[in-house]
Amino acid sequence: MPLIHDYYCTNEACGFSGPSGWGYYMYAEADDGERITCPHPGEQARAREIIGEDVSDEEFDSCTGFNYHCVCIDCVEQFDRDPGRDQLRCPNCESTAVELLVELVGQPCPECGDGNFVAEDTGAIA
Repeated sequence: MPLIHDYYCTNEACGFSGPSGWGYYMYAEADDGERITCPHPGEQARAREIIGEDVSDEEFDSCTGFNYHCVCIDCVEQFDRDPGRDQLRCPNCESTAVELLVELVGQPCPECGDGNFVAEDTGAIA
């Protein structure tokens, strides 16, 4: 079972942080194209509820994916995208200088540049 992390800047004056969790989550695509979050545990069962219990493995794979929490390095906008299916372009400023939240760990904070961006183990397990 994966550990849950808090993602944040070590500079107390900054306050930049990302969503707690793993840095990503599973989704299933409904008939209308909406991506519906499939929470853990039980994400596979929830996905089958959305796309159909009797779909083939190939159809299941084509209708599910993983959205990652992303950060625009240029404007610090946070948003979710599936890097395997979506263009990593900021919805706020259209920049392609986008990083996955989990890839920022150990780097300077994208907001203040003074602190480091860290993933702290919360002690919780999903």
